[in-house]
Amino acid sequence: MVKPTGALSSGGGYTPDDAREIDVSNYRKIWVYAAGLLLVLFIVGCAKPAALPNYDPLRTEVETLYLNYHDLKVVHSDLHAAARRHIEEAGTQLAEIQSAARFMDQANLVAYYQWELLSITEYIRDDARSDFFTLRVRDLADARQKSEDLILAINVYDAFIRDPQVLALIKKGIEHIQKNMAIYDKLVALMMPLSNISEPPAGRSSESI
Repeated sequence: MVKPTGALSSGGGYTPDDAREIDVSNYRKIWVYAAGLLLVLFIVGCAKPAALPNYDPLRTEVETLYLNYHDLKVVHSDLHAAARRHIEEAGTQLAEIQSAARFMDQANLVAYYQWELLSITEYIRDDARSDFFTLRVRDLADARQKSEDLILAINVYDAFIRDPQVLALIKKGIEHIQKNMAIYDKLVALMMPLSNISEPPAGRSSESI
């Protein structure tokens, strides 16, 4: 409420000059308020939002991991078909082929699990990103080590297989697993600066395969 001045404040009659003075005072207050509001809106509008990290290189590697997962899945399917053929041929080397196929599938599941976790990277809250990347870096190191252990296990059974077609499929499968391992290394290098880890962690060897 505007405090009256002049004749109105001294108890005299209310004059047009008093009304004019009140109107001018109110008009100035409205303009001061409007100018202040416009200034605040201008400052907010000029403020730049926090820049998000460039996830393009990370996204590319994650997509490559997914494509390689599907390629290895095809190899695993072909290996199963070869195993069925050995059933029809009195089961020669069947157990070895099935074991190699099982370890190949385990390595591929490791890749799929990593892809599944990394595919949500861009939806992680800002305040949780460093913790997320820290967990992913450690998990990728474990995934790499487990993949290496599974290749060794595949090679154990590979030594007892004589079927050239099966051996070619196993070699192709191992190459895909090694591609996954190379992708894990690239992902770790990309995420290390975004994590709370200063040095690449050593993966944990699988206690059992």
